[in-house]
This record gives sequence, C-alpha cells and structure tokens, in this order.
Amino acid sequence: MIRNRELEETIFRKIKISILGIAAIFFAGTFYYYFVEKLPVLDAMFFTAITISTVGYGLMKDLSVHGKVFTMLLIFAGLSFVLYGISSVTALLVEGEVNKAIRERRKERRIGKMDAHVIVVGIGNIGSQVVSQLLRYGEEVVGIDKELSEENLSERVRVTSPGKFILINGDATKEDVLIKAGIQRARALITTLPDDSQNVFVTLTAKNLNPNIFVISNITNLNNLTKLIYAGVDQPIATAEIAGLRIVESLRGKKAKESLIDVLNIRNKTFKVETVKVENTILVGKRIEELRLKEKYGIFIVAILRDEELLLGPSKDYRIGQNDVLVIFGEESGVEKFRKYLL
Repeated sequence: MIRNRELEETIFRKIKISILGIAAIFFAGTFYYYFVEKLPVLDAMFFTAITISTVGYGLMKDLSVHGKVFTMLLIFAGLSFVLYGISSVTALLVEGEVNKAIRERRKERRIGKMDAHVIVVGIGNIGSQVVSQLLRYGEEVVGIDKELSEENLSERVRVTSPGKFILINGDATKEDVLIKAGIQRARALITTLPDDSQNVFVTLTAKNLNPNIFVISNITNLNNLTKLIYAGVDQPIATAEIAGLRIVESLRGKKAKESLIDVLNIRNKTFKVETVKVENTILVGKRIEELRLKEKYGIFIVAILRDEELLLGPSKDYRIGQNDVLVIFGEESGVEKFRKYLL
C-alpha cells in the first residue's frame, strides 16, 4: 500500500508540473504575440492556445522570422507538456485500476482457498477485538466493514498474521458481499454492528446462503433479543450487560476476583452466553433456586424470555415455565454439561 501511495504522489506531482508548464507557455506566448507581433490581446491569447494545442487554424497575420521561430518552439514546448500531462493522467488511471483489480483478485484467490474460516462483520471497537483474538488463536478470518479500508486497518486491528486475515470493504447485508467472503465455506459468522436491525439483516442473509453456519451476534438492546433469535442467531451476546455485570461484581468484595474478565484473561478459559429453550425438559415447574446451577455447573441465568417479555436478573424464586427461554452465562464446559443434563 505504501508503494501505491508513493506512485500516486509521483503522478500527481507530474500532473502539477504539466499544468504549471502549460500555463507558463501560454503566458509567454500571449506576451510575445501581444508585445512583439502586435496582435490584440484576445487574438494573442487565441493564437497561443491554438498553437500549443496544435489545432492549426492558420496564421492570423504574417509573422516575422523571429515570430515563426518562436511559434515552432512554442508548438514543441506546448506539445511536450500536454503529452506529459496526458501520460501522467493515463498512468494514474491505469496503475490505480490495475493495482486495485490485482489486489481484489488476490483476495478472491486467498478466500477461495479458505475453509471453515470465521467471518467478522463490523470492525469497530468490538469487532476489532474479536478479530485480534481470533488471529491470536490462529483462526483464518475475513472481516467485512463498509467504511474501513486497508490503508487505516492498522489503526483498529493489530494483524499479527497477515496471511490469515482479509478485509473486504462492503455491506454485509448484501448477498454478493457475503459470497465474496466465502460464506458457503465459513464455519461461523460474528456480527458486531451497533444497530440490532442490521445484525438481523446480516443473519437472515447469511442463513439463507448457508443454513448451517453458526452465527454470533452482539446485542445493543435486549428488547431485540427475540428478533435476533427468530432471525437465526445461535449465540446472542449482550456485551454492554456483561460489562455492566463485571463492573458491579467488582464492588462486591472477594468474589469479584473470579469474574469474567479476570478469569478469561488470566486463566485462558472460555465463557459463553447461550439461550436454552425449556420446552418439555425437566426444568418445567422448578424454581431457579432448586436447580443449584452455580454449585453444579458454575453457570447463571441472567435473563428469561417469556412470551416476548424479557425478564433480566430473575429472582431465585422464579418458577420456570414450559415456554420460557433461558439466557445462561458461564464457562463453556459448564454450559455444555448443563445441556447434557437436559437431554
């Protein structure tokens, strides 16, 4: 990318020189024809213009010997600077488009070789951290962002493994962009857009192209949880609520030391937020306190979805209904153990 910027700067400098050169020649020609050949100022300007451009309308009056020599030199000088400018503009267009086409073709070939990779939509504050962590664990990642370009990529993402990360500039709600990202072969899609409706559209489009892809979505408003689940999100994550939980836990004494961020960063454990449909499981009719989820599995019920009503932080006396959807949070192994318990 540095080479491309240097190339463009060089070509623009040449164009600037060409324009200044033509302007200087035009001024010199006008000056000569007006003061030496005694042409009216407008005629002097007109004759200079057609001479530099080699249009060839003919002589407006008989020129002196010196005038004819000057005119020949003016033609050669003007033609040289005009051609110099045209070649510079052509080089800018050709080099820019060719380089762009080559870069895009390379991206397509690299993505074509990927299999079971992860697509991250939205390389903002959350998305950039997701990409960095995925690369840290050696995952192949394709990022999609409408505004981010490769020139300012380093401002958001520290790409430690360039061969494992490809950025696509585009709108992930459009099928052609997701196809370009290799959605049919990807094993997971993570959408971190700040607008829940956009995350819904991305999920619907992705599931239409690859029904088996695992979708993780950020939630900015928990009232939209049902919409995301109905759209096909497999793993909704309310990042703001988790952060709030972490902050509150920090005020609650020693137990706060075992909270999400410390455990995740220091002990390298994986935590998950998942939804569990109660339906006809053994959970029906039981109070949350009876389940002893923390003691047995190290997990918590952070919210319950009942008939499109979201109950955050349900009390221990809450009795679970058949149509409830539990939002649970805990270490990955505990979440999986709890799911097996329900089978």
